[in-house]
Amino acid sequence: MHEVQHAPHRADQYERPTDLAEALELLAELGSSARVLAGGTDLLLEMQRRVRTDFSVLVDITGIAGLNEISEDDGTISIGPLVTHNQAVASPLISQAGLPLAQACWEVGSPQLRNRSTIAGNIVTASPANDTISALWALDATLELSSMRGVRTIPIRQFYTGVRTTIMEPDELLTRISFRAIEGAAGIYVKLGLRRAQAISVVHAAIIIERDEDIVTAADIAL
Repeated sequence: MHEVQHAPHRADQYERPTDLAEALELLAELGSSARVLAGGTDLLLEMQRRVRTDFSVLVDITGIAGLNEISEDDGTISIGPLVTHNQAVASPLISQAGLPLAQACWEVGSPQLRNRSTIAGNIVTASPANDTISALWALDATLELSSMRGVRTIPIRQFYTGVRTTIMEPDELLTRISFRAIEGAAGIYVKLGLRRAQAISVVHAAIIIERDEDIVTAADIAL
């Protein structure tokens, strides 16, 4: 049978916390038996294809207020875990302060998909094909991981341990993505796929350079 004819993995339990404290309590209680649902565009496909079958509970965080905000404080841009790709594309703040990220978000799927999929989900799925990872890597972003044990801030460059694997613990939730605004620098994101639209990346790269007139004085290149 074709893979779409096989029964998908199903969760036995569904939780929808109304605030962050409740979500963290659930993750602390459930541990590795739970998966967080935000946009769901990666997770639902993984369930359909039985890529991830090691959980029985979905913790849906979409009902938590305040997690879909983009803000700036003293030159640091912060992105909440429910910010979608289309939100980032439409944000003047992201376009001005982190253009490669806006360009990467624009390359994700279709308009319908970008309205659902989150940047945080793109990061946590940890696929090398996920467009925003290279942009955030070049921007030297940091990730805030929260749990009942406290909060830790990790550079995205230390977050990944391999393909689809990260240093996140089962009781942790990605609660913030932050990076310094590009000032006096230029940046761009480029992608190669097998077609011109709605293509999974074969190669993608983000480049941020600083210049002194025509001389490049510093460069961050993420491939």
